[in-house]
Amino acid sequence: MSGQEDVPPKLVRLAQVSHAFTPAAPVDDASLFADRPNEVFACVQALWQKGLHIALYGERGVGKTSLANVLPRLVKDDRLPYLNGVRVDCNTNDGYRSIWRKVFKALGAFEDGTEFDFEDPEEVRFRLEALEQITLIVLDEFDRIADDGALSLLADTVKTLSDHATSATLMFVGVAESVEHLLGEHESIVRSVRQVHMPRMSQGELGAILDTGFSSVDLAITVPARTRAIRMAEGLPHFAHLLGLHSGQATVQDDRDEVTDVDLDRALSEAVRTHSILSEYQRATQSPQPHHLFEEVLLACAFAPRNELGYFRAADIREPLSMIMQEEMSIPRYQRHLNELSGYSRLTLQKEGEPRHYIYRFRNPLLQPFAKMVGLAKRRINEDLRQRLQTLQEQRSAPTLFDATEPGVPLEPSSGR
Repeated sequence: MSGQEDVPPKLVRLAQVSHAFTPAAPVDDASLFADRPNEVFACVQALWQKGLHIALYGERGVGKTSLANVLPRLVKDDRLPYLNGVRVDCNTNDGYRSIWRKVFKALGAFEDGTEFDFEDPEEVRFRLEALEQITLIVLDEFDRIADDGALSLLADTVKTLSDHATSATLMFVGVAESVEHLLGEHESIVRSVRQVHMPRMSQGELGAILDTGFSSVDLAITVPARTRAIRMAEGLPHFAHLLGLHSGQATVQDDRDEVTDVDLDRALSEAVRTHSILSEYQRATQSPQPHHLFEEVLLACAFAPRNELGYFRAADIREPLSMIMQEEMSIPRYQRHLNELSGYSRLTLQKEGEPRHYIYRFRNPLLQPFAKMVGLAKRRINEDLRQRLQTLQEQRSAPTLFDATEPGVPLEPSSGR
């Protein structure tokens, strides 16, 4: 073969589908990020205010790194030469000096061969002021920094940049449920930081991912398949891309132009078989004990009503598990499973609170929708039961589903297996 004209059309279409849906990588095309206008606007608005910085926080998998990728590209524009933006990744080995070496290297500060010793927040401020540009500096995966000294110096950097109204905005991006979790106890800088919470995507936003991706490769999707894919994604763009990729590839393989429920079923099977989270699921559900219910209990947890932070109680699992098992289930019958799922050997659920009042949530949010996909793929539930469980979950989930400190509510039995 000597050119693109020799490539079979089907291979070209499969490649196009792979380009349209990228579950393994953050979005890096600004034109594909129109589905997060509120968060983008909040960050850009903060950029124009001298002395104000940004903390973008939220659970894993909601698209924070995609926004961190795209925002510097939106800032960089040939028509706005006085604006600049860079993004660097933080890691557990980073200290204050290594972070700023990466930042200034990304800004091109070493192009003339000059090296700086970044140990002092004031020195960093002087170097940023010398840029004579409005500069956005995105520190992605900020929550991975383990050096307390580095965190304190970064807090001092925010303070001095704000106090001197320096034209540089720091944007901290990380997994957290609040700014306090992301930035720690540095109360002195909270007033200088714009808090931007990245929630899970709405059904409309997830639908936009599917519609944009399929239309870019001249594919359509039926209404039932689209609705199912949106619900299965659970607000996480990763799964919208994953289901779009595999169902689109299945459709192209059959030389068709419309994605149907059959293609979505094939996408589920492929996702369950090949997903990187499979080993985590297996660690959570495998046991040498006979007649264990780890898969069923984990599936019930995935369908449990929850509050806005993803927490549920032991009692919230009872009805979903009873529907899955097709018999009445009491808390003592699955309490041991909850204890083990939240223990060190499995590390699947995060448990908080006091005895008899514990609350739980998935440590890895991606595992929740994945457990539902496995349940469908293994036929532990059928589509009719999935819809009933999903409806039950959506009707009962609420920001104020429960008060974790509410007295007199026996969420945990005192004994029993």
